[in-house]
Amino acid sequence: MDRKTQRSWVFKIIYQLEFNTFDRLNLSKVLAQHQLEASGFIYDSILSILDNLTKIDALIDKYTLNQSQAKISKVDQAILRTSINEFAVEKSVPVSVSINEAVELAKMYSKDDAYKFINGVLSSVAKDLP
Repeated sequence: MDRKTQRSWVFKIIYQLEFNTFDRLNLSKVLAQHQLEASGFIYDSILSILDNLTKIDALIDKYTLNQSQAKISKVDQAILRTSINEFAVEKSVPVSVSINEAVELAKMYSKDDAYKFINGVLSSVAKDLP
């Protein structure tokens, strides 16, 4: 499975958190249900998002001008969490790659113009990285 597909699964499982609560202890079971247990990238990325959710959400709040996260679609929120984790928390993916992939996810799964919002927020986060 290529990295783009793995990233898409990370986004989908983070999105599932909005409807099905699970934690790091149940993560292996969730991945097994989707036949993804062999992917270390997916497992590690989701754990990182779960462990750093407060930090990630604080960045989202800061760069959406404190717009209530309740007003941001759950799909967009999951895309932002996935991308910010990659380039700002784990620093495992180049910023431009992560933002481009996030924009592509938004074009596939979100509203028609949501990719502009995603791109703007992520670009703002990237500008302020040390």
